[in-house]
Amino acid sequence: MPPKVLLIENEAAEAESIEPALLDRGCEVIITRRPLDAPSQAIADWPDLVVVNACSGLAGVEELCQALDDTRLELPRLVVARNELHNHCFADAHLSIPFTGRQLTQRIKKAIGPQANRFLRVGDITLDGLTRRVQRSGRAAHLTPKEFRLLYLLMLHAGEVLNRRIIMKEVWDTDYLGDTRTLDVHVRWVREILEDDPSKPRCIITVRGVGYRFSFKE
Repeated sequence: MPPKVLLIENEAAEAESIEPALLDRGCEVIITRRPLDAPSQAIADWPDLVVVNACSGLAGVEELCQALDDTRLELPRLVVARNELHNHCFADAHLSIPFTGRQLTQRIKKAIGPQANRFLRVGDITLDGLTRRVQRSGRAAHLTPKEFRLLYLLMLHAGEVLNRRIIMKEVWDTDYLGDTRTLDVHVRWVREILEDDPSKPRCIITVRGVGYRFSFKE
């Protein structure tokens, strides 16, 4: 999947915008030209990468980076700058202008680094593999290790019917099917986190006599 990027630029920075360059790299771009809104935007969208365009006349870059750190999301950050002072801002990667598309791609990969597969996104649901949290429609919740493994498995195979044997093997590392109430209980707990009405689930669907299917809308 293309990386989801939160781009932060000055409010009047269209001429200096690097949004076209990011789109050319195949990124999904969420742009905010109100830096004060950037932390709340990051909390709402859980992007794969935050790009701070310091070349756009953005004021208070150091304070902005600190505010992003204060969200405790630990999101990778790329700072694009022409001023060497901005290279002292904490970031996972820096990029100076002018730059080529290849250089931008390299810096994106460097910034995201080991977090490349951190988020699993299906429909409007995002699963965070770093913090074991799930988000839907701006609401986030922590998952237990087993709840996380269960939801990850179902989302990874979204649209497929997974039988109980596969789920028990992958989540609980057992082939025993004499009693799968533990599975049903965990499914109920995850439904209570995700579903608007857990008694009428629309995400985790029971396939009677077989197992479960993770359903989503494009």
